This record gives sequence, structure tokens and C-alpha cells, in this order.
Amino acid sequence: MRISTSQLFDRGINNILNGQGELSDTQQRLSSGKKLLRPSDDPVGASKVIRLTEELDQITQFQRNNELLTGSLKEQEAVMRNINEAVTKARTLAIQAGSGAMTPESRAAIGVEIAEIRDQVFDLMNSKNAAGEYIFAGYQSKSPAFVYDPSATGNKYYFQGDEGTTNYQLSPSVQIQGNDSGKSVFEDVFARFKASVTATTAADASMRISEQNDLDRFHKQNYDAVTPANNDYQIQVNPAGDQVTVTNVGTGANLGTFNFTSGQPFTFNGLQFTIDGAPGDTLDFSLNPPEKKNLAQTLDDFFVALDDPDIPQQDFLVALDDAIIGMDNGLNALGAATSGVGGRLNVSSAVYESNLDLEIATKEARSVVQDVDYAKAVSDLSRQETALQAAQATFSRVTSLSLFDYVR
Repeated sequence: MRISTSQLFDRGINNILNGQGELSDTQQRLSSGKKLLRPSDDPVGASKVIRLTEELDQITQFQRNNELLTGSLKEQEAVMRNINEAVTKARTLAIQAGSGAMTPESRAAIGVEIAEIRDQVFDLMNSKNAAGEYIFAGYQSKSPAFVYDPSATGNKYYFQGDEGTTNYQLSPSVQIQGNDSGKSVFEDVFARFKASVTATTAADASMRISEQNDLDRFHKQNYDAVTPANNDYQIQVNPAGDQVTVTNVGTGANLGTFNFTSGQPFTFNGLQFTIDGAPGDTLDFSLNPPEKKNLAQTLDDFFVALDDPDIPQQDFLVALDDAIIGMDNGLNALGAATSGVGGRLNVSSAVYESNLDLEIATKEARSVVQDVDYAKAVSDLSRQETALQAAQATFSRVTSLSLFDYVR
């Protein structure tokens, strides 16, 4: 078979160019540390690298979301902790104000402290985050969550935000709430449950709350917001004068019979009644509609009672009980919200650690496909350099063979 001079040159040059290309690729792999220089090197591997890189980018975004969530929750936790400390101090002052040794001047002095705590709590309820947004205002974060309206006929401190919350995606399956609305934390807090005497045929009768927890339980189980008549009750002295029967006026249900002595107190579901009456006498009472008061309003009502030098002692004691129970209810709601924040922080921390482990595993999987094996690459480089030098030397020798070279 004859080989033309053109074929000799073409084949020799192709061998050299191929050797140079392979050597250049190996050098580039060594310098970049990447085994795959182009998709054609390993189409399946290149596809896998793209997928793993997307997963890593997603994990990076999840971690950023986690950091934002953690910052938001810690800000909220700090605010609620400060409110808790302030209200706890106010509760201590309230108990001190209940002492029988207190004069109107002493109460007024405590009232000054209560007013300062009220203003502090109100300011904390309108706290802003690092971005200048009101933490507890929901989606209305550009406006204060709570406002004060001195001309309001009901609560003067009230919520004006909404119940919107921001959720953060921390993993493909985990989404965590990043804030609480001030409505759930502060506004939706029940004030003291009460009942009122509406009528009596007895010579004298009175009622007071002796066990608030019992009344709270009875009120929650029996108050009917739809049918007001079902909230009315009647106590009647039996013909023998030694027992009373309690019935629900609206439903007619008999709620029990109790031993009775005229002028002596008896208790029914946390309410203590004292009736100075005869057989057949009755006393009517009703469950008051439930009210909701935020902590700032509770403190303001208490301040008004403390600042009134002419308030009757009985009215002051009622205001004191209202304040203490209102603060207790507010602290319970605050504690529940704080526990919720702590739980979410624990979950976010666990997910963050899980994402770090997943990130390491994904990077290792990508490295196996993408990163160069330096030992093998150096060996390939040495082999390719030798092959290229051999190809160049062979080309030089072969292309110099001709009849004239032989004659010469």
C-alpha cells in the first residue's frame, strides 16, 4: 500500500495535535482541580454535577432564611422577656398596694410607678426590628401595632395591626413562623371573669368572688354568647328555709341544692353568696360578658384606681383583684408565646445543623464526580508529555526521509 507525502504529513500533524490537546486538557484539569472541563467529557456526570450544585444553592438559601428567622425570633423573645419583667414588677407593686396600711398618698406613689411601667410596656408592644418594622403589627408592619386613644369610651389602648405572620422555608419540608401578631400575644387576653347580682327579694344579700379559678371554669363552660337568657341564674330558699336551689333561668336546668343558713355564706362555683332571707326568697345573678384587655390597658385601669384618693375601699379591692388577675392572664399568654418562640428556635437550630450535614454530604458527592484525582492526573500528564515528545520526534524523522536524503 502506498502512502503519499500528504498523508504522512497529515497523520503526523494529527498525532501531534491530539497529543497537545490531551496534554492541554490534563494541565487545565490540574490547574482548575476539575475533572469535567466540558459536558462532553461525561454527559451523565455533568448532569449530576448540575443537580448537586442546584441542591447546594438551595441549601445555602435555606441557611440564609434560617439566619433571618433566628434573628427575628431572638428580637421578639427579648422584647417579650422585657415585658414579662416589667409586668412582674407591676404585679409585686399591686400586691403591696393591697396592704391595709396603705394611705391614699402611698397608693398614689405606687400609681406613679405603675404609670411608668404602663408606658414602658406600651412602648415595648410597639417595638421595631432591625429593619424598622413593628414586630407585633402583622402585615401592617409600617404602622404601630398598638395605639392610645384617650377619648375612647372602652379600652384606650388597642391593637390596630392584623394577624399576618411571616413564614420562613428552612428545608424542602420545614416552614416556620417568624413572628407573632400582637393580637394573639397581647390583645386576645381575657380580663377577669365576673358575675353580678341583678335582683333579690331577700332583706339583704351579697355576692363576691371567692375562688376565681372555679368561676373561670364555670364561666367558660356555661357562658352563652348567642342566648343571653341562658346566662341568668336564680337562687331560691326552699320552704323549710334550710336549703337553696340554683337554677338556670333560660334553660330551666337545676344546678344543685345547697345547705343554707340565713346570714351565713355558701359557695357556688367560685361565687360566695350571703343571703339574709326567709323561705321563698330569691336572688338573681348573671354571668358578665367576657372582656379582653391587653396589659397596657390593665395597667392603665389600675393606675386610675390608685390615683383616685376618693375611691371606696371595696371598689379599690375589686380594681386590685381585676388588675392582678388581668396581669396574671397577660403573663400566661406572654409565657405561652415565649415558649412558642423558644420551640421554634430549637427547631430552626436543629434544621440548621441538619442542613450543614446535608451540605457536606452533597459537596462530597459532587466532588467524587467533578473533582480531579491529582495522582492520576499527574501520571497522565507525564505519560502524555512522553507520547507527545515521541510523536514530535517520529514526525521529524519520517518527514525527513526522501530519495534525495538517501542519495545525499
